[in-house]
Amino acid sequence: MIHSIITGFVLLLILAAAWAVIRNSRALAFLANNAIIVNITPKGRATAVADAAFTSRYLIAKRGAYTTSIAVAGVGDIPYAVIPDMTPTTDTDLSYPLPVGILGLNEDTERMIASSAIAIDSLLTTDAAGQIRTVPSAAGTYWVLGKAKTPAVAQYDQVEVIPCFPYQVVIA
Repeated sequence: MIHSIITGFVLLLILAAAWAVIRNSRALAFLANNAIIVNITPKGRATAVADAAFTSRYLIAKRGAYTTSIAVAGVGDIPYAVIPDMTPTTDTDLSYPLPVGILGLNEDTERMIASSAIAIDSLLTTDAAGQIRTVPSAAGTYWVLGKAKTPAVAQYDQVEVIPCFPYQVVIA
């Protein structure tokens, strides 16, 4: 009896995968990610597909258009993860899974790209094009994503960051 149920379940998964390939490759990624009964994210490391191509490493990502996708974060976006790789430049197929380090879950420091000079121990937030900057003193609402462990002198410098779960601060 149990053998028949398992066989039926496996057959159902195979049929669903075939249907997903015909309909949408992102649905297949969703199905593949949910094929295991309980998904875990060991030490904050996961994979996701990109909504659009980008050609730089160590950018900040936000959640993408799908449950299994990411997009490069901009000013004011809720940060989700660091992308230590870039989309393949010779391939226009965005179904290639990229590694991501989910902020707050990983136990290591992360490299990120500065958009301007950053001092050691500064609280950091997202800036344009997936880069980071110091939380400004100007009035506004910002998402803090970590603290600088090393400084940056100029734009595009790599900064070692102690990441945290993103939290919102309001400066009046």
